[in-house]
Amino acid sequence: MTENTNKEGQQRLNPFFEPYNTPHETVPFDKITLADYEEAMLEGIRREDEQIEKTINDPEEPTFENTLIREDEVEGRKHYYDLLSRVESVFFNMLSAETNDEMDALAQKMSPILTKHANDISLNPKLFERIKAVYEKHRELTPEENKLLEESYDGFVRSGALLSEDDKDKHRKLTEEASMLSLNFSQNVLKENKAYKLHITDEQKLEGLPESIRESAAATAKEQGLEGWVFTLDAPSYGPFLMYSTQRDLRKELYMAHNTLCIKANSENNIDICKRLVNLRRETAQLLGYESYADFVMKYRMASNVKNVYNLLDNLIDAYKPTAIKEYNELCEMATKQEGDDFKMMPWDTAYYAHQLKLAKYNLDPEVLRPYFEVNNVIKGIFGLATRFMELPLKRIKTFLFTILT
Repeated sequence: MTENTNKEGQQRLNPFFEPYNTPHETVPFDKITLADYEEAMLEGIRREDEQIEKTINDPEEPTFENTLIREDEVEGRKHYYDLLSRVESVFFNMLSAETNDEMDALAQKMSPILTKHANDISLNPKLFERIKAVYEKHRELTPEENKLLEESYDGFVRSGALLSEDDKDKHRKLTEEASMLSLNFSQNVLKENKAYKLHITDEQKLEGLPESIRESAAATAKEQGLEGWVFTLDAPSYGPFLMYSTQRDLRKELYMAHNTLCIKANSENNIDICKRLVNLRRETAQLLGYESYADFVMKYRMASNVKNVYNLLDNLIDAYKPTAIKEYNELCEMATKQEGDDFKMMPWDTAYYAHQLKLAKYNLDPEVLRPYFEVNNVIKGIFGLATRFMELPLKRIKTFLFTILT
């Protein structure tokens, strides 16, 4: 189904089903409703299943073209087979940015379906056999095509394609449980983060805060129907408050709220989820032949292996620790001069006194630079649009398998 009814009883097209027809194909958030997500996800799954069936039932010998290249246009519609990746990208970004109870419920409903769909693809023996056949015997490929082939093949292998049937079933269960736990973890953090607010009604307690930060906090309070100023755990509110506020007790309150997210005795506690996720990832990695999950994920990271990571950390400690200790002692010395000999530096104090030290030594205040960054961002945005506009259209290799495996 590609149409549904709006509040006025008129038929409307789900925005995900067609090209957005916006400048540079930006997402038309104003046209998307909650119901559009589920409908588009299910339709995206159907379309990908359709393409897989066409691929595995192709009587021709597997080739790069008939196995890896996704059809760019079907039935006169562009973006036909990348629907699922497009709607997932929008939905899960919105879920992390502006979640609500309805979106949380939809995520809980759709995540198992999406994970099963991904497993059905990566563990499909007929599809993998075609990929493997092309991997082992193919025409001369361009570097881009060869990269795509290697990543497609390895993506299947790392998703369990070479496992026995029993181990494939085990892999499914591990990934499905991990997917739900990861979602629960994220939702708990978002809920607890969203639930907290530092509400100030006494203007004297804003001492030290720049006007821009006060205005932002006042706007947040107004949005919540409150008088005064509201500070949250979001970075634009949390960071400046710890840096500028002279109110040590309030800095401590905000810091502790931020650093005790999801470890309290409530329904949002993530401790058991963390423990279980660690074990699930270890089991999954070992099932695939790796010693640990770190070994599994490091294969395609810049460091390449776990040993290199520890070597880098050791080198950083040797290089930076003496300087860090020296600077920390300088910070404590400055704070003691201001507050007295009994003062003990705490985590919620470091940002504030580091800022004071910068002012004293270099007369450097990040707030002074704010107007320049704001103007610079506008200029960069305009330049970026102009550059995109002037670019010649480049034909890209668009592949169905690359989309679903990355």
